[in-house]
Amino acid sequence: MNQKLEHMPRTKTIFNMSTPLIKSIRFIMLIVVIVSSKLHSQNEKRVDSLLTVLKQQKDTVKINTYTQLFIEHINVDPEIAKKYLDAEMKLAEAIKNKEFIARTKINYAVYLFNKSKFKESIDVLDKLLIEFDELDNDYYKTVVLVNKGNALRELGFYEKALEAHIESLKIKEAINADKESIAISYWNIGNLQDDVGRTEDAIAYYKKSKILFKELNSESDTIILNIMIAEDLSKIEKIQDAIPLYKDAVNFFKKYNAKQDLAKIYQYLGKSYTEYDSLDVSLNYFQKALAINKDYSQEAYVGLDLRQIGEIYMKKNQPNKAIPYFKESLDISNSLSLKDEISKNHESLARAKAFVNNYKEAYTHLVSHKTISEELLNAENIERMNELEVKYKTEKKEKDLLLKENEIQLLEERKQKAENQRLFFIITAFGILLFAISFIYGLKQKMKRNKIEREKLDSDLEFKEKQLTTHALHLAHKNEVLLNLKEQLKSIKSQSNNSRGFQNIINNINLDINNDNNWEQFKSYFEDVHKNFNSKIMKTYPEVSNNDLRLMSLLKMNLSSKEIANILNISTEGVKKARYRLRKKLNLSTEESLQELIISI
Repeated sequence: MNQKLEHMPRTKTIFNMSTPLIKSIRFIMLIVVIVSSKLHSQNEKRVDSLLTVLKQQKDTVKINTYTQLFIEHINVDPEIAKKYLDAEMKLAEAIKNKEFIARTKINYAVYLFNKSKFKESIDVLDKLLIEFDELDNDYYKTVVLVNKGNALRELGFYEKALEAHIESLKIKEAINADKESIAISYWNIGNLQDDVGRTEDAIAYYKKSKILFKELNSESDTIILNIMIAEDLSKIEKIQDAIPLYKDAVNFFKKYNAKQDLAKIYQYLGKSYTEYDSLDVSLNYFQKALAINKDYSQEAYVGLDLRQIGEIYMKKNQPNKAIPYFKESLDISNSLSLKDEISKNHESLARAKAFVNNYKEAYTHLVSHKTISEELLNAENIERMNELEVKYKTEKKEKDLLLKENEIQLLEERKQKAENQRLFFIITAFGILLFAISFIYGLKQKMKRNKIEREKLDSDLEFKEKQLTTHALHLAHKNEVLLNLKEQLKSIKSQSNNSRGFQNIINNINLDINNDNNWEQFKSYFEDVHKNFNSKIMKTYPEVSNNDLRLMSLLKMNLSSKEIANILNISTEGVKKARYRLRKKLNLSTEESLQELIISI
C-alpha cells in the first residue's frame, strides 16, 4: 500500500511514467505527480536551473537549493542525492544554525529509509524529536513522526507506527497545519488500519485524505486514493461502490497515456464485473488489459489475463473458446516457472476438458495440478517442519540447561552447613531484605515529595511569568491608548477655544503615562520571576541608570521595540537610541548581541 513520507522543504516531485503508479511500493516525497515522460524532461531542466543559481547563493538560501537537488535525485539516484545532502549538512554546520542542522537530518533519515535502513532511520528520527522539542518547533516534530511511523510500518510494527502517525496528526491539528500535511497523515493512518485488517476504518481515513487533496486540486493523489478505496470496498463486498472509482482512474490514466496502470485498472474492473455476472463487460475489460500487457511485454500479466478470459468463457458455458486461452496461459507460466500459475492453469484445463467429455486429457491435467499443488504444499510443510525442528532444538537446549542448573544447585545444597546455620542465614537475609525494602520505599516517597514540590514551584513560576507578561502587555496597551487619546485631544485643542481645559486633560494623561506606581508594580512582578536581576546588573555594570535598568528588564522579556516604546513613553526611534547608548555603557562590540547578553544574565 502506498505511503507518504514528509521532509523539508515541502515540494512536489515529478516521476517518469516508465514506472507504473499502481506497482509502486512507497512514495518518498510529499506529493507524487503523475506525468508523461515529456514532462519528466522538464524536471531535468529544473535540476539544471537549480545548479545554475547554486553558484551565486550563500548560507540558508544555498541550503534550501541543496535540499531541492536532494529531492530531485533521491528516487532516481540516491547516491547523487547523498552528495547534495552532505553539502547541505556541511553548510548548515558551518553557519551554526541549530534548526537548519536538524532539518538536514530529516533528509538524512529519508535517505536511510530509501536505502531500506529502517532501524537506522528511526534512530535518527528519535534524536530529532528531542532536538525539535528543545527548539520548540512543533511543525517539524510532525514531519519527524510521519517518517518514523512509515519506517516502523516497514519493520512490521503496525501499532507503534499507528501511534506515531496519530500523535503527528494531533499536533498538526493543534497548530493548524496546512491541508496537504493533514491529508498525508490521514493517508498513512488509513494504510495502517488496512494493515491490521480494519478495512472500514481505512476507507474512512482514505476518504478524509481524498477530500483535502481534492480541495488542493491534486488530481494524482485523488486518483490513487480512489483506487485504494475501491480495493477496500471490494474486500467488504461493496463492488457497486468500487466500480465508479475505478472508472475515474481509467479516465485519469487515459489522459496521461499511462498504459500499464490503465491495464491494471482494466483488470480490477474485469474482476468486479465478474462478481456481478456481467460477463460480456468483464470480458471486454480483460481483453483491453491483455492488449496493453502484450504491447509492453508484461508476460506474467499476459498469462493472468489469458486465464481470466478463459474463466469468463467457462462461466458462459463456452469451454471450446476457453481452452485456447488456458493453453496459452499455461505456456507462459511454464516459460516463467510460475508454479502456482502452472497449477491453476492445469486445474482450469481439467475442468474445460471434462466439460467437452475429453476425460483422458482432463485426467492428465488434473494429475499435473495435484502433483504441483502437493509440491508447493510439501515445500511449505518442509519450511514449517524446519521451523518446528529449530523450535524443538531450542526448547531441548533450554531443558538441558535447566537440568544442569538443578544438578549444580543440588551439589551446592549438599555442601551447605548445618540446618541451624542455614536457618540463621535465611532469617538474617530476610531481615536485610525488609530493611532494603523499607529504605527503598522511604527513598521513593522522598523523591515523590520532591517531585511534587518541584512541580508546584514550576507551576508558581509559570503563573508569575504569565502575570508579568500580561502586566507588561497591559501597560504597553494602556500607554498606547493614552498616547492616541492625547494626540486626538491636541488636535481638538488646536481647533477649540477652550484650550486650557484640554491642556489639563493632556497633563493628567501625561501624569498617568509617567506614573511610577505602574512601573513599581511591574518591577515587583519582574523581580518575582527573575530573581536578583537588577542587583546582578548593578554589580556588573555600575554605570547603568534606572532608565537603562527599565530597558534591560523589557529586553529580558523579549518584548518588541513597539511594545517597549509604548511602556517607556518614547518613540521606536528613541528605543533604538536607548539601545545604542546602553551598548556603549556595556562596552559591547558590533559583533556581540545585546539581547543575548541580557537574556544570559
